[in-house]
Amino acid sequence: MPLSQMMLTELVVPSHHGRAFGLMGFLEKTAATMSTSAVIWWEDWRTPYRFVGFMSMCMAVVSRSHLKMGRRRIDDKKNEEDEEDQQQQPKRKEEEMTFLQIFHRISQIPVFTYLVAQGLFGAIPWDMMSFILLLLEWKDFTRQQIISFQISAGVFGTLGAFLGGVLGDYFAFLPRGRIYIALTSVIGGTIFYALFLFSNAYHSAVFWYSMFHLWGGWTPAATLRPICAKLAQNASERAQIVAAWILLEKTSSAIFGAPLVGFLTKRLFDATNNASDEVALSNREKRMLLLSTCLFFPLYFGSSAHTFLF
Repeated sequence: MPLSQMMLTELVVPSHHGRAFGLMGFLEKTAATMSTSAVIWWEDWRTPYRFVGFMSMCMAVVSRSHLKMGRRRIDDKKNEEDEEDQQQQPKRKEEEMTFLQIFHRISQIPVFTYLVAQGLFGAIPWDMMSFILLLLEWKDFTRQQIISFQISAGVFGTLGAFLGGVLGDYFAFLPRGRIYIALTSVIGGTIFYALFLFSNAYHSAVFWYSMFHLWGGWTPAATLRPICAKLAQNASERAQIVAAWILLEKTSSAIFGAPLVGFLTKRLFDATNNASDEVALSNREKRMLLLSTCLFFPLYFGSSAHTFLF
């Protein structure tokens, strides 16, 4: 992601950053939908992982072959860079900064602090969503119905990612236009997510789940990535900032995300296994409610971090 964001911000004009990030999110969610659906559908769940690994290696080979410049172009570019280095060497010595210096400068900007806070708290509920498949199974949905949840989430999520980028660019002329789009997304997404979690009927659950992914996925392409791109002074600094941001975000979600939900529901598993049929049914309803609550409140608190962007 740091490399892709750096390349996009260098190649795309600032007024179209949202569309570019939205299109990237569109492709990411399309691939993720196909992968998750294949894991559920196929009997051997390891086959989709092997296929994804093989496609990743093929993509690396294709990128290397197409992004590689010819020898003559490399020599010409090297000569041009040598001339520029000789002319700008005194100035570059003053501008060169270490990673810690860059991070210290950026951390003093309030908007970056709030972006990181939103990333830390906002990534946790999305990591917890890996337990949604377990929740759907507890609600007695069939395998075909669970796959339909994954497909509908992927389809509407891809549309939502691109729609968020378009809306972010459209309202970027306002002083806080991108932030308004983010708040609209998280408020509406939180409502749709709550309606999905506490809905037991199939048609209503799949509808609210689809609306959540259509409405709640605007923030990265519309707000977070374009604002982060404007904070950096050059491509190298931008890549380091995004890398540090992702490191903090993934670390927090790995600690307080899915492992936390698993820890909270473990006792209910143990109690159900050692109980009678009537008590087991009661415990099952309790753990469904507990899991729904655990999946909802982190999203609510993570979404509230957007209010600090004002």
